Amino acid sequence: MFSYRLERFGSLDGLTLREESPPRVGRNQVLIKVRACSLNYRDLAILHGTGTLSPRPGLIPLSDGVGEVVEKGEAVSLFNLGDRVAGSFFPIGQQAP
Repeated sequence: MFSYRLERFGSLDGLTLREESPPRVGRNQVLIKVRACSLNYRDLAILHGTGTLSPRPGLIPLSDGVGEVVEKGEAVSLFNLGDRVAGSFFPIGQQAP
């Protein structure tokens, strides 16, 4: 798989494309095949150091992304393989009907 990681902060030049092994799914986790993503204001605030977080180098900036569940951990019951999902940086809230 490929990912973009923030290796240096301050400008988009700090984004580095990497080829990596897919992550291993933990007991309470799902693996998502990303179909579309974008950088948004939150990602740019992290990049420029104006956000509320103190990220470490190696961060994958992905506040906006959608895809489908391709693997799930043994304790996952809310999602099924093939479910279409969208990430959220405010994960506590209402579930879609």
